[in-house]
Amino acid sequence: MRSTTRRRTKEKPSRGTLARYGERIVEILGEARGQRIMIRSIHPDGRERLTAVKLANLLPLESQLF
Repeated sequence: MRSTTRRRTKEKPSRGTLARYGERIVEILGEARGQRIMIRSIHPDGRERLTAVKLANLLPLESQLF
C-alpha cells in the first residue's frame, strides 16, 4: 500500500543507507547498472537476499521506524 504523500528517492543514496522497498526495510549496497541500486533485504522466509531494484521504487524512511 503506497501513499501518494510519500516522496520518492530522487538522488542516489549512499552505501549503508536504509530505505523502504515495498513492505521491507532494505540496506543500500551500491549502484548497479543505469538507474538500478543493489539492496540487501530479509524476505518472509528468513533468507537474506541481494537484489538490483530501480531507484524510483525506493522510498526514504520516515522519521519513526516503529
